Amino acid sequence: MARSIRVSLADFLILRPRRDNAVMSDIRVLTSKSLMPLIKLDVTTHQKGFVAPNAITMAQSLFEPGNEIYGIWEDETPVGLLAVVDMSFPGADLDEEDDPDGLYVWRLMVAKDMQGKGYGRAAMEYAIQRCRDLGRKQLLLSAVEDEQSAIPFYEKLGFTRTGRIVSEEVELVLVLDRT
Repeated sequence: MARSIRVSLADFLILRPRRDNAVMSDIRVLTSKSLMPLIKLDVTTHQKGFVAPNAITMAQSLFEPGNEIYGIWEDETPVGLLAVVDMSFPGADLDEEDDPDGLYVWRLMVAKDMQGKGYGRAAMEYAIQRCRDLGRKQLLLSAVEDEQSAIPFYEKLGFTRTGRIVSEEVELVLVLDRT
């Protein structure tokens, strides 16, 4: 059963998921101090076609209204990066078919030597909670369709395919209960 501890945004620590026999990770807002350690992270060679480097995500964020970028940390060790976009943010770049009542997981990256340890799940738990905190009804993402893609990981978390292809990737959605 997942438990979480909440602290102030001013502390830059947003959510600290804890699961029995699992790693403890911090999800922290990107800062000038955390920028370089997160830029240095890399994925496996095969995954380079699935996710942009963290430096590209950070640069693109300047032109993505409503984005939030977080570092995934284990104590003071950088583990990965999570980027989301509030689709109802004024000026958000939406397709005609997009429902603005959602939060979009724009990027999820876990460093190659930290994969399979629960950090991706912790980041997605944070994204789900952030979506609820914003009062949005759905969490969306897209992933490359490939035998080694993350689609099965997302489906285990409850995401389902929408039937749409967005920028040559399969779109998935998790509809949240608002009760």
